[in-house]
Amino acid sequence: ALYFASSWCPDCVASKPYVSSIFKKQLEQQKDKKLFDLVYVSSDNDSNEMEGEMEDGWNSISFTKIKERSDLKIYFGICAGKEMENLGITNEQRKGGIPTLVLIQKENLKVLSSDAIPDIMGDEKMDDPLTHWKSLLQSQS
Repeated sequence: ALYFASSWCPDCVASKPYVSSIFKKQLEQQKDKKLFDLVYVSSDNDSNEMEGEMEDGWNSISFTKIKERSDLKIYFGICAGKEMENLGITNEQRKGGIPTLVLIQKENLKVLSSDAIPDIMGDEKMDDPLTHWKSLLQSQS
């Protein structure tokens, strides 16, 4: 899963406990084989902000790897509004802002959900998102 977020974004700050909780829950439920890895794709202003935002067990695209982070943001059309001009992303190309949680099947890189944040928080929150995500994975196998 790619988690596009930043420490300065109020919606990201609100989503972080939910993302962290669902990540920990799947580690507990899937002891032998975790359902997903979490990769933090930062929109933070510096590496200290990014480091402070990450939780134990999260992976990340290093803050110094600007091109790699930018390429992911451009490919998926996901970035903070203030990054659009620098990335060359137009309103038409932008598919989402931050926070966004993209679920990707690792075997074939198929996008299973272009934004799973509503699955774990808010009005559309699911009772059991992990079971739903597992069924998405199984339907693609």
